[in-house]
Amino acid sequence: MENYLYFRTQPVLANDDDESSSVVFPVSSFLGMHPTSDNNLTLFFKPRKLVDSTAMHAINPHQGQTVAASTLQKLSSQTKTDNVTLAITENKHKEVMQALANTMTQSQAGFINVADDVSSAPSYLHPNITSCGAIVTQSGATVANSVLAQLGS
Repeated sequence: MENYLYFRTQPVLANDDDESSSVVFPVSSFLGMHPTSDNNLTLFFKPRKLVDSTAMHAINPHQGQTVAASTLQKLSSQTKTDNVTLAITENKHKEVMQALANTMTQSQAGFINVADDVSSAPSYLHPNITSCGAIVTQSGATVANSVLAQLGS
């Protein structure tokens, strides 16, 4: 069974009506996390919205292969991810990262509440998480298909 991580920034339950208010990510889409300030930890996920743009093709001059033009473009730009920023107790990144990693690898719960800012009963996975700061989801990320593996060889 796959585990899912839940995040909510919206304190008013009646206003929780879009992806910037609350979101669930499968653990399998987790890419990593790192501190972004003394009081913030940002978690990165594979984009939930993907656009397959493999209809256009170009020749790879290095190997004479036909590859998706979008793949060639992706090599020159940074892939955008979905991310969630957690507000945490100052300089407690390691403790929160450890708790998240342990929960993601050991839990059998299915649904894991990481940060829920609902005002009636806020709850957090770890006592050093103080709120869910921001949820950022991409409007559409280009799929870099299996051709990337061919380019690397």
